[in-house]
Amino acid sequence: MSDRTVDVWIRVTSQPQVDAAGPEHAGLPADGLDEHERRPRRGFTDPRDAAAYLDLHLLARSEIGRVLRQPPESLRFDRTCPDCGRQHGAPRLLDDPDLHVSLSRSRRVVALAVSRVGPLGIDVEHCAGTAFDGFAAVALHPDERRHAPGSLAATIAWVRKEASLKALRVGLRVDATTFAAPVPGVAARVVVGLPSVTVADVAAPPGYAAAVAVRSTSGDLDVVGH
Repeated sequence: MSDRTVDVWIRVTSQPQVDAAGPEHAGLPADGLDEHERRPRRGFTDPRDAAAYLDLHLLARSEIGRVLRQPPESLRFDRTCPDCGRQHGAPRLLDDPDLHVSLSRSRRVVALAVSRVGPLGIDVEHCAGTAFDGFAAVALHPDERRHAPGSLAATIAWVRKEASLKALRVGLRVDATTFAAPVPGVAARVVVGLPSVTVADVAAPPGYAAAVAVRSTSGDLDVVGH
């Protein structure tokens, strides 16, 4: 990777047999994760969700460790939530704070983005995740409400927005209906008083949409898929 690129990984996760015993007994070892990564995994009731969570965090450790030439299990993250101070917020790499990291998962697909360009966000979503009554009212700007809930167009708009809000480190504390999804490759200010972001769409499996966003005023984003 270079100082001018955003490196992205999109993976379809492994899926265990559904076991009534729950995710703690579904044959999913958590070797290499720290205590804060293990704790949320124990809360899943469906082993498939636990598998996706596990695959995502092991992918992040493996690829970041490779970039930094460090053992994956040695990496240290801070996840301090800006609202409550607990360790469940966006990850920040303590070993190299200038290497920005973002994670996302939806059903069987997980996504990782890593870059030195600046703070970034990645989002992946299954189209079924936007197919509910009221989606437009909570997620789409009035100019976007021509997109039917559950459609690829609606899902693309949503992942561009969520990736942008992750890059700005505000998440869904900002009402996503107050701005239209940025156009890829065009720097846009989506939240008044905060920096501009530039988004790029990312190739995803059928039925999914994915996007990455970086704080940037240039509109030039070099995304490298792996």
